[in-house]
Amino acid sequence: MNLIKSNPFVSALAGITAVICAALFYLASKGSGKYVDARAAFDESTAAVNTSEGIPLYPTVANRDGKRKALGEYRQSIAELSGLFDKYRPGPLGEIDPQTFTNRLKTANAEVSEAFKSAGSELPDNFFLGFEDYATKLANKETTGVLGYQLDGMKHALLGLADARPSQLIRIHREPVPEETGGNFEPKPGEVARNFACELTFRGSETSARKFISYLGDTGTYYYVVRCVKILNERDTPPQVKDAKFEGDAPAAAPAAADIFKDVFILPGAEAVPEVPVPAEEGAAEEGAADAAPGEEPPASAGEVDSTRILAQVLGSEEITVFVRFDISMFLPSKEIPNP
Repeated sequence: MNLIKSNPFVSALAGITAVICAALFYLASKGSGKYVDARAAFDESTAAVNTSEGIPLYPTVANRDGKRKALGEYRQSIAELSGLFDKYRPGPLGEIDPQTFTNRLKTANAEVSEAFKSAGSELPDNFFLGFEDYATKLANKETTGVLGYQLDGMKHALLGLADARPSQLIRIHREPVPEETGGNFEPKPGEVARNFACELTFRGSETSARKFISYLGDTGTYYYVVRCVKILNERDTPPQVKDAKFEGDAPAAAPAAADIFKDVFILPGAEAVPEVPVPAEEGAAEEGAADAAPGEEPPASAGEVDSTRILAQVLGSEEITVFVRFDISMFLPSKEIPNP
């Protein structure tokens, strides 16, 4: 007691500290109990959810009929979707006699070459539809079936390119199939098609490039998948007014800039001059009609627009170089839908 009386401040501080520690201990014990209760409730809820997800549908007549109807509609939709690709499933590719395959290759090459010649398009040297390795040797009999399908797909694509009328086919590349090097094709899990990669580089107008890309998108006979398209302009500078081409058989001199844009804006320093209609002389229409030869159209009247003064599209005259990488997709046989 003497110690407490002689040191009142220390004694008060020790008492306050003891009270605070007791309060903290009480709060911690109470919070720990709440955490244990919350964790137990969470584990119980999680177990209930997992159990609910694992149990089968409650066996009422309505639930049974609803599930049966939903599964039937699902199977039907899958079958209809799979049927859309049946025409791209050739089935088992039988082996072809190597000499027969070579004859087919030569016939296809001659047909495609004639198509490009008729279109005025230039072909690369030693062109052989991308099968240049078989220009001097026969294919293995084990590979002729898959090579035959690839040949038909490439022939169809090249005939479409010839119809687009490019100026030049620069390069053609066919990616070899594994069977050519003694391997086998093994589809990956979930793979529905086998793809034969091809690459084409050609030069032509923007119209020919657009027409060929659209041709690959037409899935009438073969299913093509465009993987990459790269376009290189013939020049880096923008077109000039002098590059314009005008309608008419005879080449016309390029009009001055003021004449081209006279109806759009007024050049600095120039004044707008209103057009004053000039009355036609009596009998002028009759004389103009009389001057026309039998079976010919009468000359254009003053009110008609002269087509040689209309500025045509400038960009259409520039050629572009186009690189296209695409796949010929051969869809694999459809798989049976497993029963639930």
